[in-house]
Amino acid sequence: MLQKTTQWMTDRLVERALPSIGSFMASALQRMLILGHADHHNQLEEQARRYEAAGKPHLAKLIRSEAEQLTLDDPFSSAGAICERLSEDANNNSGIPLALPEASPAARKRKKKSSEQNDVVSEQDEERGQ
Repeated sequence: MLQKTTQWMTDRLVERALPSIGSFMASALQRMLILGHADHHNQLEEQARRYEAAGKPHLAKLIRSEAEQLTLDDPFSSAGAICERLSEDANNNSGIPLALPEASPAARKRKKKSSEQNDVVSEQDEERGQ
C-alpha cells in the first residue's frame, strides 16, 4: 500500500515538474540562440565598419547584405550552397590541397634528430641545476 502511494505521488510530481523543466530548458536555449545571433550580427557590423574605414565600402556592403540574410528561423540557410561550392572546388582540383602534404622521410629524420638533441640539452641543463 505504501509503495503504491509513493509511486502515485512520484508520478504526479514528475507529471508536473517535467513540463516546467522542459519549458525552462527550451527558453534558456532560445535565449542563448538569440544572444549568439545578436552577437554575431554585432561582430559583422564591426567588421563592416573596419572595411569602410580602410576604404573598402564594397566589402562592407557585401558583409551587411549577407548579415541581413541570416535569420533565427533558418540558421543554416546558406549551408547547402556552401557545401555545393566546396564539392565543386574539390572536383575542379584548383591546385589548393584539401589536406597538408605528408612530410618527407628526410624531414621526419631531421625533426626526430632535432628533438633528440633538445632532449639531451635539457637533460644537461637539469644536471647543472642540481
